Amino acid sequence: MRLIEGINDYAKQKISIALDDNTRVDLSLWYSETQKGWFYTFSYGNKTYGGRRIVNSPNMLRAFRNVLPFGLACSVSDGQEPVFLNDFSEERAKLYILPSAAAVQEVEDFINA
Repeated sequence: MRLIEGINDYAKQKISIALDDNTRVDLSLWYSETQKGWFYTFSYGNKTYGGRRIVNSPNMLRAFRNVLPFGLACSVSDGQEPVFLNDFSEERAKLYILPSAAAVQEVEDFINA
């Protein structure tokens, strides 16, 4: 699990993340004031996934664990959801990439323990 650094308090952001196999995930984040939350879309290979809310989860991409070789996790210090624009910049919430199938399996083993 690797922390995604550089998320600030801008309402729209784009981040390119290298995975362990040297492929890249292009992540778009945006904050919705009306819905009080952060959302994401990502591109991997020739497909785009997303329009989903960022939630406090060990793997938000768990449903895709047999399709994608990576995962995306969010941890919020108070156990709630990231609902404020500055949640990531103030480190109340942290976003992580699970950069390999092995990292996804470690989280899966933890969930099932």
